[in-house]
Amino acid sequence: MLSTLALATLSSNRVSAATVLVDSAIRYQTMDGFGSSERVFDDPHVFDNFNPATGRAATVMTTAQQEAVLDRLYTDLKLTRVRPANPDNGSGMEAVNDNNDPNVTDLSKFNFSWKNLDAHVDYITRARERGANNFFLSPLGREPWMGTTTANDAAEYSEWLFAQVKRSADRGVRLPFLSVANEPSYSRNTMSGQFIRDVIKNLGPRLRADGFETQFVTPDDVRSSDGASKAAIILADPIARQYVGALATHLYDESVHNVAQMKALADQYGLPLWMTEFTAGAMGTAGLPQNAFSWGSLMHDLISNYDVSAVDYLWGSFGEWEGNATTLISLNNTGAAYDGYTLNKTYYTTGQFSRFIEPGAERIKAESSDAGVQTTAYLSDSELVLVAINTDSASKEITFDLSGIPAEQFARIRTSLIENWATLPSIAVSGSTLTATLPGNSIETFVASIPAIVAGDFSENWVINAADLALWRTGFGTNGEASHMQGDADGDRDVDGADFLVWQRDLGDGVSIVATNAAVPEPTAMALLAIGSLALLCRSMARPCPKMVFDRERA
Repeated sequence: MLSTLALATLSSNRVSAATVLVDSAIRYQTMDGFGSSERVFDDPHVFDNFNPATGRAATVMTTAQQEAVLDRLYTDLKLTRVRPANPDNGSGMEAVNDNNDPNVTDLSKFNFSWKNLDAHVDYITRARERGANNFFLSPLGREPWMGTTTANDAAEYSEWLFAQVKRSADRGVRLPFLSVANEPSYSRNTMSGQFIRDVIKNLGPRLRADGFETQFVTPDDVRSSDGASKAAIILADPIARQYVGALATHLYDESVHNVAQMKALADQYGLPLWMTEFTAGAMGTAGLPQNAFSWGSLMHDLISNYDVSAVDYLWGSFGEWEGNATTLISLNNTGAAYDGYTLNKTYYTTGQFSRFIEPGAERIKAESSDAGVQTTAYLSDSELVLVAINTDSASKEITFDLSGIPAEQFARIRTSLIENWATLPSIAVSGSTLTATLPGNSIETFVASIPAIVAGDFSENWVINAADLALWRTGFGTNGEASHMQGDADGDRDVDGADFLVWQRDLGDGVSIVATNAAVPEPTAMALLAIGSLALLCRSMARPCPKMVFDRERA
C-alpha cells in the first residue's frame, strides 16, 4: 500500500513551471566518477561477528554471493572508484621496523596478508573487471612504533606506503593514486600538514624513480576546514605540489559550505576536488536533512556549487547491523547465516548520477529558474546527460532550453518515493526545448545521443565557422598543454598551422587547404581571411607557414 505522502506526491494537481537553460559553451569540471569505501567481505567488522577458529567474520559469503554484490555495485550502479579501508590501526603489516634504513625496503619483513592489503587488492581486481578504473589506498592507521614528528619519521612512514604500492603492483594493481592517511585530523592516524608534506616530498621522487606514476590524493581529511588548513601547507611547497593529483575532503561535523575552502585551493592550483567519504546517515552532522533524497541534493550541491568531480559514499556494501543509511547495499545476516542483500534508497539516488555520467564527461551550464528544481548537465563525446531533482512535494513542469545542442530524443529514468530507476517513455525535443513533468521528491535523468564534435570545431558547438578560427588564433603558439578548445585539432597538445589546416578541412563551405605548390582556383572569402590570419600569426611568431592551395573536393 502506498504511503499518504507518496500518494499526495504523485497525484498532486498543483503543477508549477520551471525553465532550465543548458549551454554547452560554458564548461566547468571534468568528472572523475563515483565510488565508495570498501571493507573485505570476511572482515569481522562487516557483520559485527567473529569466528575465533578462522579469525574472520562468522558470517561467510560464498564466492557467488560476493560476485552478486560486486555486480550490483560495479556493473549495475557503474561505480568506477574503490577506496579500501586498510590497514586497521596496529595491524602489524610492519610490526617491527624492517631495518634501520628507510630507503632500503625489505618486503619479506612485511605482512600483507588478508585485510592488511592483499584481500583489498583482490577486491580491486574484481571491481576492475566490472569497469572500476580509479582506486587508491587511504590508511586508517599506522604501526604503533611510527612517529609523526621527525624527518626520519616521515621517511619510515614513506617506506611503509612505498611497500604497499610495490606489493599492489606485484599483485597486478598499479595504483593511480595514494592518500597519505585517512582523516589525518582524526585520532587513529593523526598527523600535521607539515608531516604529510614531508611524506609526499620523500615518497614522490622515490615512486617516480621506481617507475610509478602514482599521484597523491590529499589531505582526505574528516572535514573541509581541517583539510584546507593542511592542504594549504602541502601545496605551498613546490616540490610536494608536483606529486599531488587531487584534493579530497570528507564532510563530517560541519556545514557543507566549508567545502568552499577546499574549492578555493583546487581553483588556485588547478587540481580536481573529490569528496571521498560521507553518508546519508551523517547528514545531520553537516546540518542537512537525513534521508536518501537529501543525499541526491547533496550530490548536486557538491558538483554544481563546489565543482567536485568525484563523489564517494561511505560504504558500497556493509552489514545491516550498522544501519541502512551508511551503506548503498546492506548485507543481511542471521547470526552466521548470510540472508542476502538489500539495495537501499541511496543506491538508487546515487545511480541517477553514476549510471549515466561517465568519467571524462564535462559538466556544462544548466541554470534553473526555480530553486526547488536542482539541475546539472554533462557532455561527453556521444551523449548529453541532464539530471533534475524536484525537491518540493508538488509536481513541476520543467522546460529545458538546449541552446542549439543537436539532441533529438531523450531516454528517461526516474527514482521517486515509490519508484527505483523507473524507465519512462522517451521524449522528443521540440525545436530546441525539452519539457517533462517531475513528481515531487523525485530525481530524473535524461539521456540523449549527440553527434561527435569534429576536430575543427574548436568552440564545440557543432558548427564550423569564424568563431572556431578566432579560438585557433587566440591559442596559436600554445605549446605542450593546449586543449581542443584552445585550437588543438590534432591532439598533439600545441596549436600551430597543422591545426589550422584541420579547421579548414572541416569548414562548412567545403574548401580544403592542402600543403602543396600547385596552382589553385580562387578561394572563398572566409578561407582567404583565414590564410591572412595564418600568415600574420606565423610572421609574428617567427615560424614558417605551410604553403597552401585550395581544393574544392573535400578530403
